[in-house]
Amino acid sequence: MPNGTLVAFHAHPDDEALLDAGTLARAAQAGHRVVLVLATRGDAGDVGEGVLGVDEGLAQRRSAEAEASAAAIGADRVIFLDYLDSGHSPNANGQWPEGTFCAAPSDEAAAALAAILTAEGASLLIADDRNGGYGHPDHRQVHRVAWAAAELAGLPLLQATIDREFLAGGIELAKGMGFEVPEGFVPEDLSTWYTPAIEITHKVDVSMVLDKRKASMAAHATQASGAPDTVRTLSVFLGLPDEIFAIAFSTEWFVLSNTSDASGGSGRILPEVFADLFTSAGQ
Repeated sequence: MPNGTLVAFHAHPDDEALLDAGTLARAAQAGHRVVLVLATRGDAGDVGEGVLGVDEGLAQRRSAEAEASAAAIGADRVIFLDYLDSGHSPNANGQWPEGTFCAAPSDEAAAALAAILTAEGASLLIADDRNGGYGHPDHRQVHRVAWAAAELAGLPLLQATIDREFLAGGIELAKGMGFEVPEGFVPEDLSTWYTPAIEITHKVDVSMVLDKRKASMAAHATQASGAPDTVRTLSVFLGLPDEIFAIAFSTEWFVLSNTSDASGGSGRILPEVFADLFTSAGQ
């Protein structure tokens, strides 16, 4: 069977490491072409003191980290749409600053993404879920843009997500095993985070590429740094004992969106070329 091209679209460098690096690594390992498209270079992210070199900008460093992550995964190419990172909230007037991803019209960004999908000969698009994962505005914008781009390109859209019940149970399991979960790491109410198990349509076993998934995380060194009183997600994950890391990151979850293809038919079918990669969540 011929190989396919899979495009993963995310907001910032490191989003792929947290959501679908294992799936991308497995796809690349199977001989598929993997392209990572990032809306921004993560210029509004936090970074610890002394991490950046003299005259080195955060966007420059995070761009290099994205390339390193892609290399660890085995991706063929990284493409930046080059919007500015929107940060977590609009300005005092309720407006997103000009040039940021959230300020961009969704149809404009979708057209740019669709053009990439066509040029790359993509047969499948992966992007953030409808909640934007934990609700970051740029992640929610990724979902809107990806949905529209998938419609334009006539491709199925897989929403990369996390099983909400697994996340909640994993936190309790870690505590029960004596691992200290930092206060504020996740909220008590997860009802607006990621996706409930009943809505998840597909999953991928990435246990055989955990080294690649961890290398993808480690590539984003700036995002594991911060002030002493901050909780950095990547720092927590990279500090997990191997056995807990394996429990937490051996599965990746997806929701196949009910988009329509260019001929008006249902796009809720994965391309056959990826049939061996994704497993129905009911199995």
